[in-house]
Amino acid sequence: MHRDIHAVLRETWGYAGFRPMQEEVVRSVMAGRDTLALLPTGGGKSLCFQVPALAMGGLCIVVSPLIALMRDQVERLRKCGVRAAAITSGMTSTEIDNALESAVNNKLSFLYVSPERLGSELFKMRLPNMPLSLLAVDEAHCISQWGYDFRPAYLLIAAVREVHPSVPVIALTASATPEVTEDIMLRLAFRKPNALRGSFTRPELVFWTSRAEDKLGALLKVTRNCPGSGIVYVRNRRGTVQTAHYLMEQGVSAAAYHAGLPHDERDRVQADWSTGEVRFVCATNAFGMGIDKADVRSVIHMEPPPDMESYYQEAGRAGRDGQRAHAFLLAKSEDEAVMRERMLGSFPTLAQVRRVYQAFADKHGIALGAGAFEAYTLDLRDLARRTELTPSTVNGALKALELDGGIALSEGARTPSRAMLRADSATVYRMRVEDPVRGPVVETMLRMYGGLFEEPSIVDEEAIATHLSISVAKVRKILQDLDRDKFLFYHPRNDLPTVTFMMPRRDAATLVLDREALQLREERARRRLEAMAHYSFRLETCREQAVLAYFGEATSEPCGRCDNCRKRMDTEGIAIEPAGRWGHDEHGGKRSAHAG
Repeated sequence: MHRDIHAVLRETWGYAGFRPMQEEVVRSVMAGRDTLALLPTGGGKSLCFQVPALAMGGLCIVVSPLIALMRDQVERLRKCGVRAAAITSGMTSTEIDNALESAVNNKLSFLYVSPERLGSELFKMRLPNMPLSLLAVDEAHCISQWGYDFRPAYLLIAAVREVHPSVPVIALTASATPEVTEDIMLRLAFRKPNALRGSFTRPELVFWTSRAEDKLGALLKVTRNCPGSGIVYVRNRRGTVQTAHYLMEQGVSAAAYHAGLPHDERDRVQADWSTGEVRFVCATNAFGMGIDKADVRSVIHMEPPPDMESYYQEAGRAGRDGQRAHAFLLAKSEDEAVMRERMLGSFPTLAQVRRVYQAFADKHGIALGAGAFEAYTLDLRDLARRTELTPSTVNGALKALELDGGIALSEGARTPSRAMLRADSATVYRMRVEDPVRGPVVETMLRMYGGLFEEPSIVDEEAIATHLSISVAKVRKILQDLDRDKFLFYHPRNDLPTVTFMMPRRDAATLVLDREALQLREERARRRLEAMAHYSFRLETCREQAVLAYFGEATSEPCGRCDNCRKRMDTEGIAIEPAGRWGHDEHGGKRSAHAG
């Protein structure tokens, strides 16, 4: 007997009603139909699988490539009293085994997994015994070779369907062209085509492109004429710092955010921006995934992204509260050549791929025939130094290896420290009362964290150190010693992205890649770049219409808000509403509070 979906929505999240399209998607899933939900960024995609999963009962497996997003969703579900866990490429076999055991024994409602783990023997052995009721595939465009972020590990999802053929699948994405939409349903073996598309129209969002050569001056103008908080997207780490410093020198509250910062600094910047202490975050494109801030008034790109999919997703982080917001793209003539150069640099030669593969194996001491399903940290700059290649070429080589199925890449996200007691209770008791150095640390952990005997728990070395009035370094040293002695399992946090070997290490000298697949990937990347270049430098018609047309949505009327529409209306002498300082009205329609 299924629970009422509105009761689930109200009792678990406190929402009175669904957003547009959410209920239609939920009811499609509840009816047992394979469903592809195409909803714009900020459209509340997660509730489209979370609500029916709780209403139906049993276990929902959620496949996602984004470690940070998985972690955030699991934490939010747990705060709502929902049983949830995640398996990612950075976890040990002990942690994975515990999570899988909980799933088999019906102790979880949601199990989040990274796609590469679907092919592991540990997962495949447990899968038939899981009480699976729903399979959710987030970022579903990753399964399509036509998509802008194809990940071969997503193809492993079909094997899950073979084991549980009667279980419905829900695929979700915020960016899929008609071609990709069809490919997603084919790859996921939909029993019947069923794509539910929410409108990608964002009437509260103004698309505005400036071709000013002085980008910093244009950015400053935005900050002074467009009130509220914002995100400034910059291509590289150095640029985020330089841009933030420039804004601060001009009296604008700003901070830099990139993967090279210490995790404490990133947490601080994100928290200060979320609460309004910092007005603008100058960041690489890693910033924004899973961030729940509805009142972002502007997203500014300091140069064009590589494709329309990335641009729409990043721009769509503005105005999620339904109030007027802006997506500014700052482009100058030199940017187009830089875009093309970067694209070409992301397709290295076979010799370069071999060099990167050998250097990575040497760095981590991976022997021939070893390393299958092991995760290793990735330091892109160190690998570039070892190979004497540019970081972009190294990244392109890793992408080529991933496309070939040899490795799987994760995004760089902070994985918190985790610990679990391995010794029996009698041994732990003796440690607590007899060891004056290590005993207090164990005692404090037992008091601060529950379930240390059952499964790995997130631990905070700083909190332990503060409680005991000792240094953080000393706490970490004690935990590392206890891990070495097999008294407990200790996995310190890690800020770096990882590479998971999907097969035993091969001989780099004889490594061969699928030439046809690589050529196809380059051709598709070129097509996406041409679409972005046309939008950035040559488009003279309505920008909203161009964005919607790219994703297969036809509109009959120009938006009347973007820079091209305003130019046309001014030229033709069309009467327009009183305008704000950016040439448009400043009053967005207020949207009612809905789910998601």
